[in-house]
Amino acid sequence: MEIRPGSVKQARQEAGLSLGQVARGDISRTAIYFVETGKAKPSRETLELIAERTGRPVDFFLEVDPEARAVVRITEVERRLVTGDPKGAIEAAEAALSAEPDRESEARIKFLMSTAYLRIAQPVMGRRLAAAARAYFEQAGDLHMVADCLGNEASAAYLMQDPTALKIAEGALTTVRALKPVPRPTESRLLGVLGHALVAIHDWQAAINCYEQAIEAADVVQDLQKLSLMYSGLSLAYEELGQLEQAGRFAQKALTIHQTLNDRISLARSENNLGMLLLRGGDVLSAQAHIDRAMGMFDEANVEIDKAQIMLSLVEVALARRDVMTARRQAEQALALAERLHETATVSDAHYWLARVAHAEGDEASVDAESALGTRPAAADSARSALA
Repeated sequence: MEIRPGSVKQARQEAGLSLGQVARGDISRTAIYFVETGKAKPSRETLELIAERTGRPVDFFLEVDPEARAVVRITEVERRLVTGDPKGAIEAAEAALSAEPDRESEARIKFLMSTAYLRIAQPVMGRRLAAAARAYFEQAGDLHMVADCLGNEASAAYLMQDPTALKIAEGALTTVRALKPVPRPTESRLLGVLGHALVAIHDWQAAINCYEQAIEAADVVQDLQKLSLMYSGLSLAYEELGQLEQAGRFAQKALTIHQTLNDRISLARSENNLGMLLLRGGDVLSAQAHIDRAMGMFDEANVEIDKAQIMLSLVEVALARRDVMTARRQAEQALALAERLHETATVSDAHYWLARVAHAEGDEASVDAESALGTRPAAADSARSALA
């Protein structure tokens, strides 16, 4: 059998064995020496014996061409993503990139790496890697991968509250639909991304339509993580449209999947959504418990992206309990965090809630001042009427 030069000697020395300890009378020391020095090729049986005694898999000794080795590394990154280990996927991707793969493999690894960073709520790195991968695929004319990369860029922009998320998501969907035939799983994923972008601009019905098309477009049950995010989006959209029964049904579905996958950040967002539904229904104590759990998960994961939104949920709970002092403190903390992270939509929401707090305090001048800093329409009137 053809083996990788130096692999037998490397395995023997790393196992701390002599030639005789590997041979053990089954084969001669000379035969092992000839194999080590490349003067002889081992049979399959001899190679399996060497592998067993040095504690290495047979594949360790085999000659593998660079392209095949890159495929193995890419498969390992994909495996870790599928098994819910994004941090492990990042480590595997970094190791794969350090081996200096060919340009196509490098681009694929960067795309997978961007997906992993998005899974752990690090959109800046996710966007940068997706853009780098897209540059290669555009040059190579691979429109399918261009669309996939644009989908990751749109997801990152959405997490960063960048208003270009909608335009990027629309571009990704247009690109994939230009392919013949249209790859339905990719179309489904990108419809979900577009749904998230529509949620960000509060176009609730359009978001619902996108999510429903996404679920119909492909067998998304094969990707529970993406399906759960769509359920979360549907829950939020239906809640904002006042259809609380529908919202609750999708919130519970999302929560169940997140628990199954042990996706802590997504689970935290679902806990928050469920808490807000309970608050709308008047169950303040249960709402507080769910939102507190969401906050705890963000703290445990040491994730700041979107954390300010959870803090604003606690502001709403505090106002429902008429604990105005706590509501102000939490709203100010949420505003400071959102400003530091440049989360412009959350900054606007924080000013809206500070206006509501000011109204509860009877400070009408501050209501006007805070409302002027936000972008919600008729924010001052909303703040006054909400607690009237």
